[in-house]
Formats: sequence, C-alpha cells, structure tokens
Amino acid sequence: MKIKKFEGKSEHEIMQRVKDELGVSAIILSIKRKPYKGIMAFFRAPLVVITAAYEEKSSAERIWEEAAGLRQSASYLFEREEKRERDESDPAIKKGAEIKAPSPVLLNPAASQAAPVSRPAASFVSEIKLSDQQQRIASLENKLTMTEELLEKVVAQLNVAEQMAKSPEARKYDNSLIQIFYESLVEQGVMPEIAEKVLEDVDSIDEREKIDITLIVKIVYNTILNILGEPDAIEDEAGDGGTRTVAFMGPTGVGKTTTIAKLSSILTLNHNKRVGLITADTYRIAAVEQLKTYAEILGLDVKVVYDNKEVQGSVGSLEGDNDVILIDTAGRSHRNDGNLTELKELLEMIPDSRRCLVLSVATKCEDLLNIIKTYSAVTEFDLIFTKLDETGTLGSILNICHITGCKASYVTFGQNVPDDIEIVKPDKLAKALLGLGTGQGHPFLRKGSGL
Repeated sequence: MKIKKFEGKSEHEIMQRVKDELGVSAIILSIKRKPYKGIMAFFRAPLVVITAAYEEKSSAERIWEEAAGLRQSASYLFEREEKRERDESDPAIKKGAEIKAPSPVLLNPAASQAAPVSRPAASFVSEIKLSDQQQRIASLENKLTMTEELLEKVVAQLNVAEQMAKSPEARKYDNSLIQIFYESLVEQGVMPEIAEKVLEDVDSIDEREKIDITLIVKIVYNTILNILGEPDAIEDEAGDGGTRTVAFMGPTGVGKTTTIAKLSSILTLNHNKRVGLITADTYRIAAVEQLKTYAEILGLDVKVVYDNKEVQGSVGSLEGDNDVILIDTAGRSHRNDGNLTELKELLEMIPDSRRCLVLSVATKCEDLLNIIKTYSAVTEFDLIFTKLDETGTLGSILNICHITGCKASYVTFGQNVPDDIEIVKPDKLAKALLGLGTGQGHPFLRKGSGL
C-alpha cells in the first residue's frame, strides 16, 4: 500500500477528493487540523489534512478492470436490447405504447402506408456499441495471453542458442539442463563451489535418469528450498500469547529504519496489529524524525531512548497496549568493537526479544560474511536483505544461507512504504536463481507479495 496526504478547507471536500482519486477502497489513516502560521492564523480557518492509504494497481490489473468494465457495459446493452424486444413482442405493452404515443402528422397518408416498417435507429447504435466493446475485450485478453507466450518462447530460444554456441571445453556438465542451471546460478552471483554443491545430488544420479527433465528440475529446486529454509514472519507471531519484541540491527545505511516503517504499516493496516516503536538510533536525528513521522501517520506510540538502561522501561511501558514492539538500533560498523559492545548491552536489556540482522544484498558477499561473523559473536539472529532493486543478482542470499545456516525472513526492494517489502518466498527465489521465472525484469519488483 501507499500513503498520500490531502489538504483543503473542508473535510467534506477532501473526502470527496480522496474518493475520486484513490477510490472507495482507500483507508483513512488520520484527519487533522493544520493552522496557518504568522498573522494569517488569526484571519483564516485552519486547513484540514487527511492522510489516506491505498493499493496501487499494476498495469495488468488495470487492463483486467477495464475489460471487466467493458463486459459490464456490454451486459447492460444486451439486457436493454432484450427488454426492448420483449416489450415489442408483448401485445399489452405494445397496445399501451400505441395509446400513449401522440398521433403523427401525416403529410402523405398513402405514402406512409406503403413505407416498409424499419427498426429504430437506437437499435442499430446499440448493436454497433456491443460489437466494438466485445472486440476491445477480446483484444485486451489476447494482449495479456500473447505477451506471456512470447516471453516464454524468447527465453527458450535464448537458452538453446547459448548452449549451441559453447564449445565442449567450456562446459562443466555433459547434461545440458544441469549446465544451464550451473551457469544461471553463477550468473546470479552464487559462488561456483556452492553452485556445484547445489547440483551435486542431481549430477550423481544414474545417466538413464538424467534424461528425465522433470526429475532434474525437482531435485535442484528442492535442494535450493532446503538451503533457504522456511521464513518466520513477524506478523504470524505478533499478538500470539503476549507482546512480541523484535530488535533490528545492522551496519549503517542498510535501511533498518525504512524496513521498520514498512513492517509497522503492514502489521497495522493489513493485520490489525497494535504496534509500538522504540528508537535507540539517536546518533542520527533524521532517523528519529523519520520514525516519528511514520508513527504519527499510523497513530502509533513511539519512544526515544538515549541510554541502554532506558530500553527496558520503554518496552515495559508499551507492552500492555501493543501486540508487537519494533526496536530500531543505531547502525554499527562490524569493525568497531566499542559499538558492538554497546549493542550487546542494549540486547541484554531485552533478553526475550527476537533479533533481525539487516543487510544490503548489494554489498559484496565477502563483506557480508565478515559482517555476519562479527554480529554472530553478539547474538543469534534471522536475516533481512534490503536493496534488491539496486542489484541484478540474488546469489548472495543463497551463499549466506548455505554458509551460515541462517534463514532469511524478509527482502526489500525499494523506498515505497509499505509496498516494497516481502516475506521471503523460497520457491520464488529458487525459480529466479535457476532462470525459471516468467516475465522480464527483477522477480521481486513485480507485485504479488501477499503481505
């Protein structure tokens, strides 16, 4: 969902604008009065500010909605035409219409009697409109179907052409499908040794079984799913037997605060959870103000702590009124032992909290491993990978999960709150790594997260 503010002189006027621009499904988050500043404040009534959340539709959804609207219009015209024909065939209605209808002035009665009976012009207009709309509906449906089929054919042709161009010396595997999977994994940034590990089971099967393409795909696909594991969604835990506390940590600039804002919006708007926020990132004034702004829009409680000893008290003050508490910690360099000591002290104040390490997938895999190694000395954690929109490869996620055994819970892929976040779907990621996804572009920049 996206969030938008509207300003105007009256609440009725702005509500109408929200309805016209965002539709009746828009959610009103807040209605506030904004007074003018300076001397004008004494002479003018305060502005009304309404904050609304709405779901942005994809181009495909807009096409289908347009097609549905055309179908509805066509159905209406059909019903109207059938009613007209029924009325014309009903003697009672026809007789009543003849009685009520004014007598025409006949300039030439004889000519009138000889003239053939013709259908009303409106009937022909209706038929023309029906025909045009039916053609447009069919065109929109064909456009979607043909696009999907064309993309599948292009991908298939590219794979065949690439394999034919490779010399036998350049191939690592004799089986063409296994070779395609190996190259796809390496191109996605998976370490060659990990790619070989993924393909180890399928490469060891009997040569006669390697003819079975379905079997090869199933083995490789399931191997990747086992490495990624099943993610634990925060929304599934929130409000289930008391208040759940989740602390977010990680290097500077990876997007912890924005990720917390996205999760807060999803928990509040989509899952009706009560959310409390705590920020310990007082090193950056912008981080505090950013979180306060989102908290104000969503109507959430937010606490700012300046000392680790204040964390426990802040959590206690929010526990009774909230299902989940999200804690934003300051960015910590994995090369600074002093900062990590402070983080450890903070986490000791909330021993029962869940911990999430936020990492940018655009960071080099070697650096990611060093960061994880350092933070592992402080606490255990799940992983959240951010900034998928800033890279074309997703192999680092598989590398990290394979080497560390940690699970990735969420991925983010943009700045839009709360749209650009998704629970990790191992099947979606596996298909992307193997080049089996449909459509063009980054697999996580297409909608359908289900959050």
